Amino acid sequence: MRKNFALLLVGTLFGMGWGAWAQSPTPTPKIGYAQALQLLKKGSRSLDREALTEALRVFQDCPAHKKDAYPCPYRAAEAGLYLVRALDLQKHRDQAEKALTAGIQSAQAAVSLMPDSPDSHALLARLYEQKLLFGDMFTGMDIGPKAGAENRKALELGPKDPQVQLALGIQYVMAPPIGGGDVKKGIATLEGALALDPKMDEAYYWLAKAYRKQNDRAGFEEALRKGRVLNPDNPLFQAEQEAWKP
Repeated sequence: MRKNFALLLVGTLFGMGWGAWAQSPTPTPKIGYAQALQLLKKGSRSLDREALTEALRVFQDCPAHKKDAYPCPYRAAEAGLYLVRALDLQKHRDQAEKALTAGIQSAQAAVSLMPDSPDSHALLARLYEQKLLFGDMFTGMDIGPKAGAENRKALELGPKDPQVQLALGIQYVMAPPIGGGDVKKGIATLEGALALDPKMDEAYYWLAKAYRKQNDRAGFEEALRKGRVLNPDNPLFQAEQEAWKP
């Protein structure tokens, strides 16, 4: 009964959440789930808006024809997270906030379908953390505890999962001290995530942010350098470099 309700929730969220802003003015050929995963991989590395939007369409539609529905909202939430960053870099703040709201809904659906998945809880935490970047003090009071709760659950389920450690490290770096923020803990946690997955270039982006908060120029530059070695296509590294000019 609970799973049927969750599947209905997924269909409702997708129909209401993504359709309003993700539609293209011109029809595009349909692609399969495997192709969408490749587009997601490309888009997550380069923040290619078109690739992410196209992948999102597939993940939006796949619950209707995929027996195991769980990967669909999870991948939709993942695509949404990176699409938010792409839109924000392009100064499309309103679209980014709409994408973020829909991404949170998709991640919540994924958690409902697979509550024992540490990655689902970690992804929802990261989307909450992204919302903190767009909000104010009152947003922090509302969303901060939710991000913390999801990170605690993810850590309980998968303490050695690199995505779990990444999400926790981001929370430590970005949350205010009153909300559990601790930049030193954030650096240690992100380094732990890299020990588990040395190819996770995104961790270096957040390390750079942490070092900038500490006014550590050498650490900042080294984190960006290592991140670019792993992924020279990620525009966030350049944006972070420009955010702290000499």
